[in-house]
Amino acid sequence: MDAQKLHSIRHKCTALKNGSPHPSRPQIPAVVGQETWSQIHALFQELLACANSNIDLDIDPMAAVWSDALTDLCMFVRNAAAMDQSNQVAANSTGVVSDIIGTIRVTLRCEMTYPEAKTCGAAAGQALSNMATNNKPLQQQLMESEIRDCKSPIESIYLYLLASTNSKTNMAGLMLILNTIKDDDSLAKLLCTTETGQMLAGRIGEMFGESNDDEADEKAMLYVILEEIIQRGHLTLLLTTDPELEAYGLLNALAVYCNENPGSLVYSQIFDMSLLTAITRILTKCHDLLQNVWKSADGSELGDVGMDDIMAAHRSLASTVSILGTITTDIEQQLAVRVLDSGVIHQVIALLGLLSQNLPRIEKASTASTQPETESGLIKRLFMFKCSLIQIIGNISHNNTSAQDLIRELHGLALVLDHMRIDDNHPFIKEYAVVALRSLLENNPTSQAYVSDMEAKGVVQDPKLASAGIQASLDSSGHLSVKREVGTTKSNVKDNSGT
Repeated sequence: MDAQKLHSIRHKCTALKNGSPHPSRPQIPAVVGQETWSQIHALFQELLACANSNIDLDIDPMAAVWSDALTDLCMFVRNAAAMDQSNQVAANSTGVVSDIIGTIRVTLRCEMTYPEAKTCGAAAGQALSNMATNNKPLQQQLMESEIRDCKSPIESIYLYLLASTNSKTNMAGLMLILNTIKDDDSLAKLLCTTETGQMLAGRIGEMFGESNDDEADEKAMLYVILEEIIQRGHLTLLLTTDPELEAYGLLNALAVYCNENPGSLVYSQIFDMSLLTAITRILTKCHDLLQNVWKSADGSELGDVGMDDIMAAHRSLASTVSILGTITTDIEQQLAVRVLDSGVIHQVIALLGLLSQNLPRIEKASTASTQPETESGLIKRLFMFKCSLIQIIGNISHNNTSAQDLIRELHGLALVLDHMRIDDNHPFIKEYAVVALRSLLENNPTSQAYVSDMEAKGVVQDPKLASAGIQASLDSSGHLSVKREVGTTKSNVKDNSGT
């Protein structure tokens, strides 16, 4: 197409845009006539033919004019579709929807080269979204042709919109998705089982995994879509039964939802066995990764795990224990049974045991090293989750004999007892352990007898007391006795303590 003809088309497109129905132009009828839609379709076809010819849009100097002309047409469609629903039907019947889809595919391929193409892609996305608003036949048509029957998933129009570098285009795609799945369970399920659904999950994870205030609108839209998916029971389809640790952002979003929608009945509806199994897999992967990190006896060898994987495990574990801590508080009986059957508690106890073994207890802050933090030290500081894990154990065992018995059999009761000591690495861990112990022992004679039958095996000597001549020991009956060595005076104690 020569430059003169392209400029002529551009002027026609601009005139149409300026005469499109809009609230600011009440003198223009809201309903567009069939003749006008036919004219718009013909202009689209002429412009899209350029992209299908031998013209290289990446280097052609007229590409900017071409993009601007398509933008004007898309803006006409966007405005008309928003003003009256009859325009949606008329435009679709003349092939304008196919023109819009073709425009999205063509312009977004060169949006990195021309800012005009990026603008056009956003306008086309908005036009398609407006066309599909409250238009169930078109929503169904798009889902079937662009997702279910699409021969190449990467050619799906939804993927084009979500993958764009323009946030306005992304928002148009998200609005299209929300309007499509809202109040339609079958389309919501279809979306979640496709690559588009996985990309959507990735975007949710990206937004909620890394805070970015500049994209707050997109984050809010993603959350509304996630709410719709959760309420329809399809979250597991996004998370999959064998999720990667990089899914922490999606877990963060789920944690936000749980906090904003409190209630045991709500949690019981959301956390079915599939979702709990996925959470169990995340806990298992975190455990296995940490076990590999700390595989050497002295903790100096970090194994074959990179810091990116370690950070992903940290974030996944943080999100997961937050979710479990929330849903196990005043847990409904049916959900408690599912939690126990899913293996979640098995992994919680396994993780608590692993962390207890590899995170040394510090009883006085003054004893902490003043040396620069090593990579091993940083990793240990990233996984200070013992209080949260103890809280989950206490929550699930409250008024639940089955949970109490299972936790005792998995040595979780002994683990909780082992944490009833001060640890400056975990402030208030003793208090967490006391509260959990009460839930573990309440109305459970077997667990009570288990604790009563425990014997003291020895006494850990305090170096400062020993230097002052004070020794603690156990007598034959297991009772503790404290004695001062013969010949030790009060002045000796004062001198030895350095005060």
